[in-house]
Amino acid sequence: MTMLDVPRTADRALPHRDLGAVLDAAQGDAPAETGPSFDALRARLQTWLREWDTQRLPSFESARSVGPEGERHSSLRSAPTRTDGAVRLTASLYDPPNRRGDALAWSRHWASVVVLPAAPVDGRVFYRFRAGSRLVLDGRAETALVSTSVHVGAVADATTSSPFDAPGFATPALRPLVGVEARDDVDARAEHDLEGSIAVRAGQSPVIGVALGADVVFRDGWMRLHEGSGLWIGTAGGGPTGSIEIRFAPDALLDLFGDAGI
Repeated sequence: MTMLDVPRTADRALPHRDLGAVLDAAQGDAPAETGPSFDALRARLQTWLREWDTQRLPSFESARSVGPEGERHSSLRSAPTRTDGAVRLTASLYDPPNRRGDALAWSRHWASVVVLPAAPVDGRVFYRFRAGSRLVLDGRAETALVSTSVHVGAVADATTSSPFDAPGFATPALRPLVGVEARDDVDARAEHDLEGSIAVRAGQSPVIGVALGADVVFRDGWMRLHEGSGLWIGTAGGGPTGSIEIRFAPDALLDLFGDAGI
């Protein structure tokens, strides 16, 4: 058949009824139901992508404290913690020049654990937060260095495992400040965003654990860590609020967009 053999549209019968008859019969009827538009779906997806649920962390509690041998109380002190996600530090250290031996070292950690709502279906829980550190210090010593760290662990089910046993928890996910030297009027600050995810099954309640750490190495001299020093956790892009952000995505949604390296 050539193009000349194709019948004109006007010569072909409509599948059901004559178009004129259909339009005449429809006078006064309500418009046909067209269903939701793609723009409505896109708007909902864009909203979902922008918005996260906020989950408050319990107050950080002292979890580990290591100091020089023979020290009766820690010279690296922390004020009572609150639900704002911050650990506040102070220190006043002195090491006489006639002391023999290695440098003195302190290492302290504070931890908070939060259990998330049970997953409605199989899927993946995404989380993100900002971790910050500030050290206000001065001193004069042969060695006077302060570092901070953040450890993160996540497990799928709070009833069967601990986030502190999660693979990689013992290694800091972040070191905001490393080897800050105590000298005249130091005010060091750092903030970083962290994010991750954990696969969950329907009915499981995932749990996230966060540990904040401070380490001091000190020898021959004096140093002070002033009020205003500390570590904190808050929402991504924000300050110390004691909250993290979470979002749940069902496997059906992840399958729709492909593996995407998840």
